[in-house]
Amino acid sequence: MNALEVLQKLPHRYPMIMLDEVEQITPTGAVGWKNVTVNEPYFRGHFPKAPVMPGVLVMESLCQLAWVWAGGTSGVRLTGIQKLRFRRPTMPGDRLRLELELLEQSEGRMTFRATASVDGQTAVAGNLAFVRAENEETITG
Repeated sequence: MNALEVLQKLPHRYPMIMLDEVEQITPTGAVGWKNVTVNEPYFRGHFPKAPVMPGVLVMESLCQLAWVWAGGTSGVRLTGIQKLRFRRPTMPGDRLRLELELLEQSEGRMTFRATASVDGQTAVAGNLAFVRAENEETITG
């Protein structure tokens, strides 16, 4: 799935689109990519002399991949983060490989092992829990 096809699945738009390509979608996971460029708007202030992609935006990239995995129509809502570790900074020029591995799924809820890496080095890893957006009562209840 190229960038234009990704845009058809996500409601996000610039500057919040954090997924450039989806390489693979299977019933048990997905692989995608985020190309981190020096002209990303957040680098102006994070940090001007030593730019680092904010960790929350790396997480957003993984969440957008989960949205596409779920079908992209109604999407998913993040409900939990467990055992998350930041291992390596993500900087301009990095190509961030995003991977989701389904650990558990039941009644519209799902948990993934989520990993973001650069050149085989783990940048972020942890478990992410989601609920399908059509199950809004599970979020607010």
